[in-house]
Amino acid sequence: MRWRRLFQGIAVAAVAMLFASACLSESGDSGGGGSSEGGAGDKSVEIMYGFGGDQSKGFEGAMAEFAKSSGITIKFTDASQSFDTLIRPRVQGNNPPDIALFPQPGLMLDFAKQGKMQDLSTMLNIDQVRSSLIPGALEATTQDGKVYGVIMSANMKSLVWYPKKAFEAKGYKVPTTIAELEALTNQIKADGTTPWCVGIASAGATGWVGTDWMEDFVLRYGGPEKYDQWVKHEIPFTDPVVVQAGQEFEKLALADGQVYGGRKGVVSADYATAINPEFDDPPKCFLHKQGNFITTKGFLTEKARANLEENVGVFQLPGNSATDKPMLGGGDSAGAFTNDDDVKKTLEFITSPTFKFSNPEAYPYISPHKDFDSSNYADASTKEVAELGYGSTVFRFDGSDLMPGAVGAGSFWKGMTAWISGQQSLDETLKNIDESWPS
Repeated sequence: MRWRRLFQGIAVAAVAMLFASACLSESGDSGGGGSSEGGAGDKSVEIMYGFGGDQSKGFEGAMAEFAKSSGITIKFTDASQSFDTLIRPRVQGNNPPDIALFPQPGLMLDFAKQGKMQDLSTMLNIDQVRSSLIPGALEATTQDGKVYGVIMSANMKSLVWYPKKAFEAKGYKVPTTIAELEALTNQIKADGTTPWCVGIASAGATGWVGTDWMEDFVLRYGGPEKYDQWVKHEIPFTDPVVVQAGQEFEKLALADGQVYGGRKGVVSADYATAINPEFDDPPKCFLHKQGNFITTKGFLTEKARANLEENVGVFQLPGNSATDKPMLGGGDSAGAFTNDDDVKKTLEFITSPTFKFSNPEAYPYISPHKDFDSSNYADASTKEVAELGYGSTVFRFDGSDLMPGAVGAGSFWKGMTAWISGQQSLDETLKNIDESWPS
């Protein structure tokens, strides 16, 4: 989940090694796993995860009842400082946790290639799990026909937010196709307001918002097949479908008069607060594309957050037709390093449609299961976003998080920034990113 990583400190190698050393010394029979053989287990399961704050509290609260009913002691290992930096030495030292909740599937699949991960089809009823999830939710954690992870906490990215009262007062209608979105954009502009608010500034990660726009339109114009090929570099960044995605982004939200603050202002506008001019009186823009995290504290103004249902509207970024509803997203995926009865029971609980965080008021957990009881959502906004996800025709994980780090968190970010700021053309940008792909 990229936005969450922006708040994580970068752990230095020395800290990581100290962490690994400490884990090795305290592990004994109650710490990490790594066993590939089945067995009863020792009534202790270690779970490592990359989130903190209210999300960590909600997860630990959810596991407390399970621990009580199952008799299994859960050891929580918070790696929110830097999940990648902290888990790698554990795995390399043959002392991994029993279960890890991976924020990016790419790292999980790297470990799978090394033979470190368990094939979850030997531990769970994968067909049953798959039928419960949003279509396509297991694709990012599947490799060579084996499923190494199951998404257990989802976030949705193909979302467009608008100021509900002002939007309705203008008589605007939620679009159901890309063509209708273009028409709405033009209507807002003709009425005298800049249609879109966009901000891509994010300190050392500036540009990631632009990658999300590109991914969303590649998924829409190319479908899941082309999208998967692009993410794996089976088709180049210069492929016509990628060019088309960039052109649509530019036409909608970057061209003259389309974006608040102008195109160059997009680069300096902070992604975290770029939505807020929507809620000025009168609005300075009407449309903002961003993931569901935007409604949490620290992003939207507190005035807008005071009554999300009344103040903030949301619709799914439409597809080519009204029945085409792709959803770009992310989330945390549960993978196992140990295969024993205790780990199986724990995984079954975490990946079930009944699993939920214990603090929905503080952290807007979204279940990836279509049959999750939506009455568990604390507010109408979270429920609405979840139901958009459940109604999606296909789900795909954030593409840049699946690409090699040098591209997905490097040349892709930088390329989007250079193109959006006008330093280079779209064709130059896509060519440069493609040439940066590791050989």
